[in-house]
Amino acid sequence: MEPEEIPVPKKKSTPAERIRNLQKVLSLNSILNSTLELNQLLAIIMKTSAEVMRAEVASLLLIDEASNDLVFRVALGGKGSALEEKFRVKMGEGIAGTVAKTGKPLVINNAQNDPRFAKRFDASTGFVTRAILCVPMQARGKVIGVLQAINPLLRKRFCSSDLDLFETFAHQAAIAIENAKLHSEIVRQEKAKQALKIAHEIQQNFLPDLKTRSYGLDLYAQTLPALDVGGDLYDVLMIDNDRVGVIFGDVSGKGVPAALYMVRAMSEYRFLAPQSKDSSELVTRLNDRMAGESFLGMFITMVFLIIDKKAGTVQYASAGHLPILLRRNATGQTEFLSNAQSVPLGMAPGMVFPQAAITLEKGDAIVLYTDGVIEARDRNGKDYTAERLAANVRIRASKASEYSERISEDVRQFTAGAEQHDDITSLVVVI
Repeated sequence: MEPEEIPVPKKKSTPAERIRNLQKVLSLNSILNSTLELNQLLAIIMKTSAEVMRAEVASLLLIDEASNDLVFRVALGGKGSALEEKFRVKMGEGIAGTVAKTGKPLVINNAQNDPRFAKRFDASTGFVTRAILCVPMQARGKVIGVLQAINPLLRKRFCSSDLDLFETFAHQAAIAIENAKLHSEIVRQEKAKQALKIAHEIQQNFLPDLKTRSYGLDLYAQTLPALDVGGDLYDVLMIDNDRVGVIFGDVSGKGVPAALYMVRAMSEYRFLAPQSKDSSELVTRLNDRMAGESFLGMFITMVFLIIDKKAGTVQYASAGHLPILLRRNATGQTEFLSNAQSVPLGMAPGMVFPQAAITLEKGDAIVLYTDGVIEARDRNGKDYTAERLAANVRIRASKASEYSERISEDVRQFTAGAEQHDDITSLVVVI
């Protein structure tokens, strides 16, 4: 049964009171625009509400979008301060919940006898609520919270002129809160962009600069993250005077989590590589380390090469990565080297990763690539494909950088006008 509405006492404003109220409205607007810091703004709203409405207590409840509950954000004045961020009100519960649900203001001058009044708040604080003036705060066509003035000072009841003034104030406050939230979101986004920029710099510094380092081999790599930071990785190190280790991989996912997992994998690799006798042992040990400390269910496809410069051989082991693309200099033909079936790194410990070996001649080229290359899409959703990559590599180049830059340029032309959906990385070694 709906409670019977009690008429709000009518009070005819005098010209002097109307002028004072207009002055209050103008000054309130100035006060509410004095800050864009949300917590500070809420405190100002509460302090001003109690002063303007000449009430014992003022409280502000904002809707938590996740739960749709009303939450006491601030409560100032007397015992009302005990309510600060301690209580939640279900939509439709009590006076505040009713106003939030209906979007209509309520003036209750005998709260203890009103069936909608939730007495549990008074019971928990010892405060006695006599009269409540509660108005919705609306912005962009929806209720974002409610304002309450409780127990008028030096009078027994709230009247219609109180309601008019409080509704005007609540409207101004709602706009100010939305502006503060928007400002806060812009600041948050700018901080996030700055953090991503720093993360990008750190990640790029972690990848080796193959243009300035000498390994006795012609190596070149390029990476283009889909986001500011990505999960594609590569590294090169000298195992001994004759052998060079090359690692190349792709972390599942994109963004900061993938970048963090990438950094961890590279750190583990740099520790394990000098201790491993061959590529199979290195990948097997690396997998055990990564799988033993699971990170958000992530994994890595990876290939590890040991290039013996003196013998002209390449020993390799793959952990679920795409086949190596080989170009023979003598014939100009390309082939994808078959990999033994294996799972990505980090999925399960105790896995064994078989290895294979090939012999290279002068001018032969090895191309490593991620699925961001062959699965790059044009505006019609068509993939770049491994076949197109192989056709590109068949055209002879004099050095690794020419192959790599030509691949990147061909992918760029193919995907012109389309959104990049994955990291694009390639590494080329010319013997």
